[in-house]
Amino acid sequence: MGFSLDICCTMFMASILRIYYYFCSPYEPTLLRQSIIMILIQTLLLKVSLYYRPANYDPELLTSMPLLENELNMRVPRRLSSATLEHQSYWSGDWISSLGTITFDIIKYVSGYFIAYFNQGLRFFDVYYRRPLSFWQWKLEANYWWFVIGFSTVFGITTLIFHENVMYSNIIGVLGLFIESLLPLPQILLLNRLQSVKNFKVILLLSWLGGDCTKISYLLFGTDNISIIFIVAGLFQMSLDIYIAFQYLQFKYFTTTNKNLNDGASLHRRNQSIDDVVNDLVSVSSEIELDVLEKGQKDISNNQTSSWSRSRSSTLA
Repeated sequence: MGFSLDICCTMFMASILRIYYYFCSPYEPTLLRQSIIMILIQTLLLKVSLYYRPANYDPELLTSMPLLENELNMRVPRRLSSATLEHQSYWSGDWISSLGTITFDIIKYVSGYFIAYFNQGLRFFDVYYRRPLSFWQWKLEANYWWFVIGFSTVFGITTLIFHENVMYSNIIGVLGLFIESLLPLPQILLLNRLQSVKNFKVILLLSWLGGDCTKISYLLFGTDNISIIFIVAGLFQMSLDIYIAFQYLQFKYFTTTNKNLNDGASLHRRNQSIDDVVNDLVSVSSEIELDVLEKGQKDISNNQTSSWSRSRSSTLA
């Protein structure tokens, strides 16, 4: 809790691709050494993080990702959807109004698709949802290491074959920078969902910001043999790290720590396991059944008493 394992995955893939990119298009040796050291650091960090992960962790308990089709149906204008109900005609009596309606629906249609795919992409980085094949959410530690080995092997073989191909060189170069620029995104989503910075060390945040400043300074003033995509990716990553700093200040100093009873109950419910929730529901339902049975028995007893009293009164009469 507090640290996203996706950071390790991001740095593994970005560093491995950057190393292979060096054999296709040599760049500053300093960046190559940085990538090698980063792999060693992330190996240690992943090992420690998995060691201290809760023993009852189970990816099957995570929430399934919402279907993209359902979100698209919600965002697509009714007139352009495949539904057979509530369709309205585009003709409103004159051409200007009708063309305005069509244009508005087309803009809404395009923006709806963009927002739906963007949200679905963000959910892939959200640890709350279970990803396809439980990617990087596995329960067994060996699966993580097998993925790193497999990723390195596949791109190692393709680099050996296509290392002289300019297009392949550009692809793995841009892909590595793009993956690295998304490094802070899983941490942003995790802190936003937790609404807390508990167990998140400020020294980690400071190291990220310090690394960003050092890297940007080196790219701008320390070397001439550098592509513009390195600078753009570095600035984008730094902007995300600055947003994490904003989250840290917000949740650390500006978010109220005294929660009311409802917040406490909801937090307790969120932290419960599925078995605990089920047991609570079963116990509550059992109590309700007992109350109903007791009330029913009392009603039966009262009815019997009243009927016995009426029969006795009629006998005396």
